Amino acid sequence: MRLDCHIHSNVADAARADVAERMKAAGFDGGNLFSQSPSRGIREAPPAAERLEAVLRAAAGHHHLFPFYFLDPTEPDALEQVELAAQRGIRGFKVICSRHYPCDERAMPVYRRIAELNRPIMFHSGILYDGRNPSGNFNRPCNFEGLLQVDNLRFSLAHVSWPWTDECIAVYGKFNDAKKHHAAEGAGEMFIDLSPGTPPPYRRPMFDRLLFSGYDIWDNLLYGIDTSIGPYDTEYAKSVLARDEAIFDEYGLGDDFKEKLYWKNDLRFIGLPEEY
Repeated sequence: MRLDCHIHSNVADAARADVAERMKAAGFDGGNLFSQSPSRGIREAPPAAERLEAVLRAAAGHHHLFPFYFLDPTEPDALEQVELAAQRGIRGFKVICSRHYPCDERAMPVYRRIAELNRPIMFHSGILYDGRNPSGNFNRPCNFEGLLQVDNLRFSLAHVSWPWTDECIAVYGKFNDAKKHHAAEGAGEMFIDLSPGTPPPYRRPMFDRLLFSGYDIWDNLLYGIDTSIGPYDTEYAKSVLARDEAIFDEYGLGDDFKEKLYWKNDLRFIGLPEEY
């Protein structure tokens, strides 16, 4: 089985009937499906309730397609959005910091409530292609260190924080160390989402450092494509998977690594058992 941990959607995609077929043709059996983005001060977006209902509808009937709610944690009613999303069956949350730092004081209570609800957060990290909005500094990996103050939070950083991939690996090392030595105190857990951000010439060097840094990392990697269901880009997903699998095979990484990478880690990240 393979799960694509990084799939976008729009409200207009709610009734698409070709999602499972197109994903299967690319080699994937499901994954994490994000609702449409809130406005984030960049463009207009449908109301929160409409975005929530659309992603729930899009994922309905697909056993391994997990709905995530795309949240702006600085909005005044963010906590209310979290409560409603959890009640309606959302499996996790997606956040992109377009105008605020990850650990903005307005956002921290929202993260704490998400952790209490045993839901994960998938953050964008790295350079952000959002037009003329100067957002890069908000998304550098070190700016996520403040999440060490949120007990029991599971979160991921996408794209290995390209172009700050070394910084992402170092931040992972800090969180991994905290988890090992302060688990009894409720230290959270960081995952790394391998969805492309790294251009092809940089992909192999990034894997060289990430996989062989010496950190205990196999249990904390998620595999994603970063495409949309409107429609799911089968050919692109196949090309990304083929390129990465060729690298893994050159390394001699076997079934244990691939099972964790492609589905076991994502189920654990979401909070589901392997036999789900």
